[in-house]
Order: sequence, then structure tokens, then C-alpha cells
Amino acid sequence: MINALTEILYSPIELCITLIFGFSLGCVFFLSLWWTVSRGLTSERPVLWFVTGFFIRIGTCLFGFYFIADGNWQPLVISLIGFIIARPAIKLLIDLRCNHNQTKGRFKDAT
Repeated sequence: MINALTEILYSPIELCITLIFGFSLGCVFFLSLWWTVSRGLTSERPVLWFVTGFFIRIGTCLFGFYFIADGNWQPLVISLIGFIIARPAIKLLIDLRCNHNQTKGRFKDAT
């Protein structure tokens, strides 16, 4: 019984790689969501953007989680934690970008 439990435990390096993979997957998901919404709102065919973007994002995430899980629950949980951490990181990145563009526009108007 103890041998069966030790076989499924992962090393810290493998779990860190899994966390980074989940974080990257989350970054791709949330950045593509932001890009799809920004393009879809200005498009003549927003439904095409939203539906296509949805299926591409979901397909990418399902494939990525399936690939990293490899039939075990530990890497799946760690990669999901990385995926969840990516959301506030991407939100901060997008907010900084939007604030930078707003201040850049103010300086152009002042000159």
C-alpha cells in the first residue's frame, strides 16, 4: 500500500513545471479572451468572433489540461492553481496597458 502511494507522488521540480504550464495556459486563455472581446465589439460579425474564440480557447485548455494531467490528479490540481493565478496577473497587465495608453494620449494632447 505504501509503495503505491509513493509511486504517484511528484518531485517539487515537476510540480513547479506543472504550475508554470498551468500559468501559461491561463495567460493564453485570458489574453485571447481579452483580444476576442476587443475585436468582437468592433466587428461587423461579433457572433463569429465570440463563438470561434470560445471553441478555440476551450479546446486549447482541455487539450493542455489533458496533456499535463496524464491520468493523475496532482498535476491537474497544480496546473489549475497556475491557471487561476494567471487571471489576476493578466488583469493587472491589461490595466497597466490601458492606463499607459491613456496617459500617453494625455501627453500627446498637451503638446
